[in-house]
Amino acid sequence: MPKKEEKLVEVCRSFSYKMGLPKFENRDFFCSQKAEVPESEAVATSEALYEFCKSEVIKSVNKYKLENPPIPINQKPLGFKEGNEKSQDDQEKAEDLGREI
Repeated sequence: MPKKEEKLVEVCRSFSYKMGLPKFENRDFFCSQKAEVPESEAVATSEALYEFCKSEVIKSVNKYKLENPPIPINQKPLGFKEGNEKSQDDQEKAEDLGREI
């Protein structure tokens, strides 16, 4: 009697991480993997894919943090002005656009 072939299933897992940065900026890190496996291996494969994706995202986050160290809060960006002062350059740009600042 021939051996019955096991049904194949597709397993897809993903992992994402959102990093909040100053000035309402975000960095999104995402990994997704899929595999087609016999149904009896689906649970183990799902766990393995999840761990793989999580590991890859964490590596990417750590690499980003090493390459982009945070700017100390006491170092203001170039062109920073205290209060609501507007520079002449800002005013000219606004006028060119037909706006008031």
